[in-house]
Amino acid sequence: MKRLIFILLCLPFFLFSQEKKIYTKTISITEFVKDLKLAAEQKKDYTLENCAIIYNEKADKEYVHIQNSKWHGTLKSAIINENISFPKGSSVTLSNCAFNPHGFVNLAIKNIKFWNLYLININSFLELDSINVRGKLDIKYGKKIDKVTCSIKNSNINSINYSLADSLYLNEDENIHLLALDGNRIKYCNINSAGDITIGGNHIAYLSLSGEILFAGIESNQFYIDFSNTDNIHQESDHKININVLAGINIVGAKIRSLAVTKNKSIKIKQLTNDSLISIINRIKDSLNVQVRGYMMVLKNGNNGETYMFNELIENKSMRHLEASNTLILKEQLDILEQLNEKNDSLQIIHTKSPEIIIQFSEFETLNVYTDTFSLISISSNTIKDEISLHSLSVDSSFFFDKNKLPDVERINIDKTSFDNLSFNYNNKSYYGNEEFSDVKDIYNNKKYLSGLDKLIMIHRQFINILDTQGKGAKKIGILKLKDLETTKKMYDYYNDTKTENWFNWKGSIFLKWYSDHGTNPFKALSYCFWVVIYFSLFYFIFYNDWDKIDRKFLIKRFNSAMDYFTTEKRIEDFYSTTHDKEMTTFTEFKETLENNKVHMPSMLNSLAKPIYQISLFRYKLLSFFYKKAEFMAGRKWLDLKKKDRYLIGTLTFFLTISYIIYLISIRALNSLTLSINAFSTLGFGQIPVRGFTKYFAIIEGFIGWFLLSIFLVSILNQMMTV
Repeated sequence: MKRLIFILLCLPFFLFSQEKKIYTKTISITEFVKDLKLAAEQKKDYTLENCAIIYNEKADKEYVHIQNSKWHGTLKSAIINENISFPKGSSVTLSNCAFNPHGFVNLAIKNIKFWNLYLININSFLELDSINVRGKLDIKYGKKIDKVTCSIKNSNINSINYSLADSLYLNEDENIHLLALDGNRIKYCNINSAGDITIGGNHIAYLSLSGEILFAGIESNQFYIDFSNTDNIHQESDHKININVLAGINIVGAKIRSLAVTKNKSIKIKQLTNDSLISIINRIKDSLNVQVRGYMMVLKNGNNGETYMFNELIENKSMRHLEASNTLILKEQLDILEQLNEKNDSLQIIHTKSPEIIIQFSEFETLNVYTDTFSLISISSNTIKDEISLHSLSVDSSFFFDKNKLPDVERINIDKTSFDNLSFNYNNKSYYGNEEFSDVKDIYNNKKYLSGLDKLIMIHRQFINILDTQGKGAKKIGILKLKDLETTKKMYDYYNDTKTENWFNWKGSIFLKWYSDHGTNPFKALSYCFWVVIYFSLFYFIFYNDWDKIDRKFLIKRFNSAMDYFTTEKRIEDFYSTTHDKEMTTFTEFKETLENNKVHMPSMLNSLAKPIYQISLFRYKLLSFFYKKAEFMAGRKWLDLKKKDRYLIGTLTFFLTISYIIYLISIRALNSLTLSINAFSTLGFGQIPVRGFTKYFAIIEGFIGWFLLSIFLVSILNQMMTV
């Protein structure tokens, strides 16, 4: 018992002695700043190891910043804001150091210009604000240090390398390493294992993630091309050099609990300045110590190309090495540049990679990708365990999605943009499945190409099945994309084997897309049916049909009647009396026959027959009444009318004639439309009421109607049966 009490009493001293062993040296903030200034003035490297930077109340007051927080009360931080600039090639190394944690939140370093800055096992909340690192910024943790945070903002950094060696304990949520990059301009950033990462609002050329990471949030960054990230240069021909530049987001071989890539965008090639394009030529020219008088640069964005011409280069005779260590210039390339210099010829340089998002061979619990305008997005060979969300994707060139293990359907969120520029890669070129046969005839029979095309179709089907299960309308867009792929394959089949059957398969698919969106839009098909009926009715309107019997003879007869009316003393009633009199004579004879035979038949038949005559008599008298009321010539001739009456009757005649023409047109249009509907729907009407070659058009319309309506019915049944 006494031994246990002794151990407990000695424990504080033991812990204190352990801390002393970790930090063998202590300096104040003021001493730390003086050492930095002295190293910068003497143009020497600065190294600080196993040191605790403590706060001295008397000497360090000018570096203390006090901030009141609503949630955390009074917060103290130390801010080092000095005009310190380290020379080219120098290094500042802080290893196994810590800022005094008692009573302070963080140490902030502002407005200091470094060349190389190495931070190793820093056990503090460290903030780097508005600094300039022209060489490398390396942040490394080679041992377990709990709850450390590094924040870098508003800075200009050439290269960042962040690594966490002991990443296995990241499953312990209480031991989290935090890295925040906000509002910086960064050429190259490589992160290998971390706790939580937030990268937002940066202007960044290349970002690489690997290793084990708890959370990575990459949001609202702008990605651009920087030719200092040149990966390799190789010769293609005498006048062509191909340059591969690292640009965009590259996540390969990572294990990330949650990754969110949202609202990022790449700066288009045309937005780059001429100086940034010229820089790579100057690097080649200066490294080879030759003069290039003119050149042409072609920047390829997927299958789209943009060309820039520059005829003048600023001559720089100094000899400089390329910054990228893996960039090679061959002796043959030097010879070509010298030959071009002598001939005053041009050099064509092709840059084959714009900012891209590459996510491959990685493992995620949740993956969320929501981007704005990238040339290429590749998500392949990944394992997503819990949830994946691909939405609002904006891809200029290609979207690769292949060999991914996905979670259950209800945990997959995709939208119509997932189908945009969906493609596969063959021989380092993107193919979308809609290429003309002339573009692929040399490779169409290649097994790898056919396999890629089949996989592309399979991915479309996979997305469609997901959207169908979730009941989302974006499925229709996927179906149209899939049918386009199948149509392209049918085109290839026809050009490979020009059979009539293959031609109909190809053209039939094109027709189905135009007519009904491959059966997904039956009412689009119905609208085309409507227009076919209208067009044929316009044709029938021109020609005679037996239903209205309006032809030249009919019109001549009507004009003759009008001329008789104005040139003779006939009344309106006289023109129709002959017809009606004959009709009434028939009914009078019917009445007399009925009276004579009423005793020879049942009285019921007599009672039913009488109204026929009575109705006819009433109709005759009613028409006679209207004819008399409509009379305006009153048995006079046109020449007998006074001038005033001629104006009145002429105006009246004009409107009556126009009304009669409208009536005839309406009757003719109605009959033509009815005939067209009858022929199109193939209802049948006995003898065709048209003559001559017009009847052949009616038969053709019947065939077209049968064909189009059949497809319409299949389309609408397909929609009704789809749940």
